[in-house]
Amino acid sequence: MSLICDETGKYIEYGDVLMAGARSDVDFFSALSQEVLKQIPDSEKLPKPRDPINGGVNIHEATSLRNFNGSYTLCDFQLGKFLFSISQETAVKYLPRHIKRYPD
Repeated sequence: MSLICDETGKYIEYGDVLMAGARSDVDFFSALSQEVLKQIPDSEKLPKPRDPINGGVNIHEATSLRNFNGSYTLCDFQLGKFLFSISQETAVKYLPRHIKRYPD
């Protein structure tokens, strides 16, 4: 299976920047493409992970293997180093589909 950006629904091509959205109150993380994350202004990126009580999303580096079709594969999709977090308000604005995966 190919890895699809949780926000755009598009395959993430192998070699493109691969990141993931995560929170400590859920047992999953989701692929996010650079196409989506580059829209978030630096002024809205926070240097520390968010506490789930406050909402928002933590953005991490991610890794995966190459799939037969040239995209990343869901197999071996792994969460990497924490990069930045965004507030609930920023997530609603820039990641409206992704943020709905988390409990209120």
